[in-house]
Amino acid sequence: MRSFPVVVLLVCLVARLFAQDSAQGPTDKKAQKSYQQALQSLQESAWGVALWYFLDADKKDQGHCLPCHEQMVKLGLQIKDWKAVEEGATGLVSEVQQPKQQAAAHYYLGMALLNEGIDQHQNDFITRAHDELSKAISLYPRFSDMMFQDGKALAQMHRDEDAKSEFEKFIAMTTEGLFERWRAQQFIIRPDLARANLVPDFTAFAADGQRVTVRDFAGKVVLVHFWATTCDTCSRDLPRLRAIAKKFQNQPFVILSVSADSQPAVWRSFLEKNDVPGLQCMEGYNGPIARAFGVGVHSQSSVDNPVAGVWASSWEMKQDFPKTFTIDADGVFEAVKLSDSLDSKLEELLSHVQVQHEDK
Repeated sequence: MRSFPVVVLLVCLVARLFAQDSAQGPTDKKAQKSYQQALQSLQESAWGVALWYFLDADKKDQGHCLPCHEQMVKLGLQIKDWKAVEEGATGLVSEVQQPKQQAAAHYYLGMALLNEGIDQHQNDFITRAHDELSKAISLYPRFSDMMFQDGKALAQMHRDEDAKSEFEKFIAMTTEGLFERWRAQQFIIRPDLARANLVPDFTAFAADGQRVTVRDFAGKVVLVHFWATTCDTCSRDLPRLRAIAKKFQNQPFVILSVSADSQPAVWRSFLEKNDVPGLQCMEGYNGPIARAFGVGVHSQSSVDNPVAGVWASSWEMKQDFPKTFTIDADGVFEAVKLSDSLDSKLEELLSHVQVQHEDK
């Protein structure tokens, strides 16, 4: 079974569960104007702008704009704006009536609270997340991902035996090949991993056509380096990367070199002229691997000034290249710098791989 990113599945689920009830937009005239601007922004793929207008439309509609709530959840999931997901899901909880829809609303609210709790280190958010996920499960226990997310919440609460039980239920409801099923199996053996900063699933293709996924690196130490041919700093990093590749060759170690280039000919020409170590992937800005690590080129704007229906904003581009991460044998990732101390970090991670092999 092919493993799709969970967010894609969740966004599709939102559309399927709430499509009929969300056909009608807001009733307030000012809200309708904001709602139409939001739909226009959606067509232009301006997700952040669209989200702001949906929030504005719902506010003007006194919090009763069901399609706005749906879009808050969908867009919030896409751009990982958990506060927007929380607000949208809270609105859905109060508006929808069918048990399956109520379950989905509690589920999205639980997911938002769980991620906010993890990001902000707030235990009360985690507790609330478990409460919401429990409500979702009681209303519609056939949706397996509810068990997976509740298992994560319970693990965050250090209720490891209860977390294992939820992960076991999730495994019983899913088929082989699903990424989250593989993760759940890891969590049952080591619940502490459910509290760790694990790299999300991604699928990409290397220069030689090789398919690259997170599971390909299980049991290995990975150095992920994001760069671009137009980045002068990235070129200056090459000698350091070559030295690392040489030092750790013939060990369970991989360098994953991820280019933000969008022109294959330029990228391949650079690779031919320069010794760039590692497994080579080119995915442009904000590709699947970059999204998994939260790096890319971001447009930051002010969204407080829509005047007379005209979008007024100031834009600033933030580039996250070069950027380097380590992934240990269990999938835990950490941002690092290409400094001299990186060698000792990699040696430590590789020594843990050796210990794991000796324990088997």
